[in-house]
Amino acid sequence: MSLKMKKGLIIAGQLGVLIAVYEFGCAISSMLPIDLPGNIIGMGLLLTCLVTGILKRKHVGMACDYLIDNMSIFFVPAGVGIMGCVSLLQGAAALKFAFVCIVTTVLVFLSTSATVVLVQRLMEKRAASATKELAR
Repeated sequence: MSLKMKKGLIIAGQLGVLIAVYEFGCAISSMLPIDLPGNIIGMGLLLTCLVTGILKRKHVGMACDYLIDNMSIFFVPAGVGIMGCVSLLQGAAALKFAFVCIVTTVLVFLSTSATVVLVQRLMEKRAASATKELAR
């Protein structure tokens, strides 16, 4: 079996794990008394599984890297959908839409920046405590 074939099978298996977590999140969502998207619950479940060690990076890492590397593909349907509704974005609606786009872009930028800084600090503290443990 070639290396590419083996890598493809690993990614397919890891995608299966991610899809299973997503489907479990959707199942939980359908049982909740409030409207909460299943994909959000699934991301929370995935985070919980990774933090607790139920899932390790090796179980989903290659699939996640593949999805991130090809993320631009996921924006094509949204762009095509917006182009199909250009007539709805005339006049005041266009200004509202632009405002929402700008505000959400800034919010995503700020929250992503804060998350990166927080994770970086946590990793530095963890490395420092590991170094102290080794020094003892």
